Amino acid sequence: MKRRTFLLATLFLLILPATWSQQLGKRITNKDVIDMVGLGLSDDIIIAKIRSAAAGGTLQFDTSVDGLKELKAAKVSDEVIKVMINPAPPAAPVVVAATPISNDPGLPPPEVGVYWKNSNAFVLIEGQAISQAKVGGKAGSMFTYGMRNEHWDAYLNGPQSKNVINDRQPVFFLYVPDGASASDFVLIILEKKGNRREFQIGSFGGITGGKSGVKRDKEVAFTAEHAGIRTYKIKLDAAIKPGEYAFFMGTGQQATMAGGSTGGARSGGAAAGRVYDFRIPE
Repeated sequence: MKRRTFLLATLFLLILPATWSQQLGKRITNKDVIDMVGLGLSDDIIIAKIRSAAAGGTLQFDTSVDGLKELKAAKVSDEVIKVMINPAPPAAPVVVAATPISNDPGLPPPEVGVYWKNSNAFVLIEGQAISQAKVGGKAGSMFTYGMRNEHWDAYLNGPQSKNVINDRQPVFFLYVPDGASASDFVLIILEKKGNRREFQIGSFGGITGGKSGVKRDKEVAFTAEHAGIRTYKIKLDAAIKPGEYAFFMGTGQQATMAGGSTGGARSGGAAAGRVYDFRIPE
């Protein structure tokens, strides 16, 4: 029995070096990579071979300075050399899912603007920035030696809005800019003057000084209800008469005007902003 055990142990010791030698012979070395480059194999194929061998632990690369010199002299690409130094595949990129856009049929599209709820449809009321204004009340100010206010009037070209709403008590939706709310909007009555429509956006001088904002008697009362992210439902408190109207979002910019006959310059309020105009027909 002892003799048999001795023979098996001896046989194992004889086989082990041969097996180890075969494993070493199968390892991929710098020479193998240089040979693959010489065969004209693409970088992708060579890299795939290196990573496949790395999974089996059969790599034996020399990435010392001398080894790298030899690889560059053999025209091995930097991409292949990088994988020889670190054969681990790159980590998969982390994909962050985008916030889904709501397609709620009861809400307007998620684009900044004013929308009229016409039955089941949302009709966009096209807006425009206020870029034109004129000074009003000059004559009165001159006769009262500056004691009476002069005012800024914003105006829109054209006697009528191209946005027509056939409803005396329409429902609107506001999709507001980031950081804004429905309280930043007012619904105003526009005055038709010749070939344009006007509304007052601020005043200068006088005893009370300057102030910005539209005239109270030109505002239309409404109730705003938060309906979603940056979205508000607007209900008018009462039916409105046929005429020209607009939602106005002011920015409260300050302006200065010359003092005219009173001398100097006077500061006052003049609200710049954006208007969304519409017409209620007869």
